Amino acid sequence: MALVLCSVLLVVGLSVAADRVFGKLRKVPGLPETIELIFPPFAEQHYESLEFRYSVYINSIGIRDRELPRERGDSYRILAIGDSFTYGWGVDIENSWPRILQQLAHESGYEVEILNLGKPGSGPPFYSEIAEKAIPLLRPDLVLVCMLQGDDIRAAGPEEAALPRQKVGEILRKIYPNLSLYLRDLRREKEYGGRSHTEMPRQISSAEDNRKWTANTAATFLESMTTEQKERFDSFDDEVKEAYREGMLNPYLVDLAMQNPDFYILTMDMDDGWTHTCIDRTAIHFKRIKGVADRYGAKTVVVNIPEGPYVNRASLLNMRRVGYNLPEWLLQTTSPDESIEQAAEKTQLPYYGVTDQFRAHQEDPDLYFDLDGHPTPKGNHLFAEAFLPALKGIISDDK
Repeated sequence: MALVLCSVLLVVGLSVAADRVFGKLRKVPGLPETIELIFPPFAEQHYESLEFRYSVYINSIGIRDRELPRERGDSYRILAIGDSFTYGWGVDIENSWPRILQQLAHESGYEVEILNLGKPGSGPPFYSEIAEKAIPLLRPDLVLVCMLQGDDIRAAGPEEAALPRQKVGEILRKIYPNLSLYLRDLRREKEYGGRSHTEMPRQISSAEDNRKWTANTAATFLESMTTEQKERFDSFDDEVKEAYREGMLNPYLVDLAMQNPDFYILTMDMDDGWTHTCIDRTAIHFKRIKGVADRYGAKTVVVNIPEGPYVNRASLLNMRRVGYNLPEWLLQTTSPDESIEQAAEKTQLPYYGVTDQFRAHQEDPDLYFDLDGHPTPKGNHLFAEAFLPALKGIISDDK
């Protein structure tokens, strides 16, 4: 019996050693030729509104970023997962905070690459979904879960079933982590094989195409307004109404104000049951992200992205112009930060915020676009500067 036990232990020991050697020798698999991670590959969009003009170019793997080499380089790779505030709505990619932060890190002597995985209109359900697709493919060292103040905690989605526990699988992954990764990579390559978009026509939309689409959407919303909503819309100043009708203002921003003028106040009561429900549901998505990041050796942190009405007086006043009820106390409340931080704590994830740095510039009218509400190039730059010290600390601790 003792001989059998010793033989089993010897076999297990040798197989574990072989797994570790295999992990050191094996190269990270390269990227597929094309894949639609978020957007159709090679798509090109041009936008012009009352306040900005910018262009969007999508690379071969379907993200708004530079073209990546097929083979993973040696730079410290960071994935920035978020919504339109991470994507860089209203600015060219060079003026988005992920690109500015990357440049500032380079100037500070850090060899990093920050990949932009932002998607307009998304929230925590998308963040966990894209993490499970992108992390195995891109092999980051760090994942930034970029939560927009107030908005994202409310967008946590419906209740999700608890993640199933596969005890045998978990044990085998811990004993043979490199073999487990190899088998998952084989499944991924099989899944992506043959899913090429090279034969698809390149999707290009001009600024005029997008303006017409926006104007048509606005007209549809306007026709469906109730009498009370139309009266509220008619009370807007002429600049707002004209921009809306001409397709020069985001119609969804106005429609949301018509449907729920108290939108920015929701989840501000930290004792409210709905707020805690949103926190719990967000934490489930954080857990999913952390799970896949851990399996691929990446660190995960939660980053709080400041939204105008909570940190900037001009933005608060301007969002009133498009129909939102925004009391002054929003500029002092800590609730938008507390809710995100509590969700991070529930999953034991580090949390970082820059609200204080933005509120120190509370009277600066140039950080957010007046009617659109997204950060201007100056606002994006302020975020990158404010978060840079924290990023340096994260990278240093990770080495």
